Amino acid sequence: MGRLVVERGFVASLGEFYILIHDVSNAMVRTGVREASGKRDLLISQTIFIIDDLDRTFNLFANRLREWYGYHFPELGSLVERSDSYVQLISSLGERSNFTIEALIKLGLGAQRAEKISATAQASMGTDMDEKDLDEIRSFSTSLLESYTSRNRIERYLDGLMKEVAPNIRELGGSTLGARLIATAGGLGNLSKKSSSTIQVLGAEKALFRSLKTGTKPPKHGLIFQHKDIHQSPRWQRGKIARALAGKLAIAARLDFYGGKYLGDELKAEFDKRVEEIKVKYATPSKKEKR
Repeated sequence: MGRLVVERGFVASLGEFYILIHDVSNAMVRTGVREASGKRDLLISQTIFIIDDLDRTFNLFANRLREWYGYHFPELGSLVERSDSYVQLISSLGERSNFTIEALIKLGLGAQRAEKISATAQASMGTDMDEKDLDEIRSFSTSLLESYTSRNRIERYLDGLMKEVAPNIRELGGSTLGARLIATAGGLGNLSKKSSSTIQVLGAEKALFRSLKTGTKPPKHGLIFQHKDIHQSPRWQRGKIARALAGKLAIAARLDFYGGKYLGDELKAEFDKRVEEIKVKYATPSKKEKR
């Protein structure tokens, strides 16, 4: 081909031809990278990865804080389950003698719960700590709260991205679940090309391959199990609801990727109607599902 180009007079020599091919290839690569970098769905993927990493980090350090502060007020861990609430209490109050009813109510706790925590603090079997130790614990808990605040800010940013890039998916599955589906699929374009049955088990590939290999029952849902209408429903209804949701998500992904009009509200209404039908029709498990 190079000789033909030289013979036709497009370039003066084979060396010049190879230089031209090199330059054109580089230009095409740069253009492809710019186009990929400009895809907003890539931002969605990276943002949900960051949120998941922040959640893992926060939970890890919050559990470590429970052990650390537990020497001073061990009973608090069983009284406050939410990690963010636990960290907030320690950051704000520190010494267990500061856990008064008034202080707890000021932090947003109900009167009955505040009274219980305050009474437990007064009768705590925990050890006394030096002021410098408590200062370090409070400083650490304050840093944790700052990371949690950052996490919430990033989550709001993600919601804005989803509203811009994938509004139909956002309406059906919510910003967080929709972003995880996009990230797991490798982008909105890839998600839009998947069938509803694939979307239904997206994220459960290991269980699916194990089923194919061993002959066990295949998974009925993957990531979409996080949807409240699935995980809050009885076990025998989940597969049917997951199938209905996956079907609507497949339509939503195509609408979002190919620039279709917004039909999120309509798709959501149809899905909600189907969920109600499933709950009525399959109110009790069949004999097969009981086993």
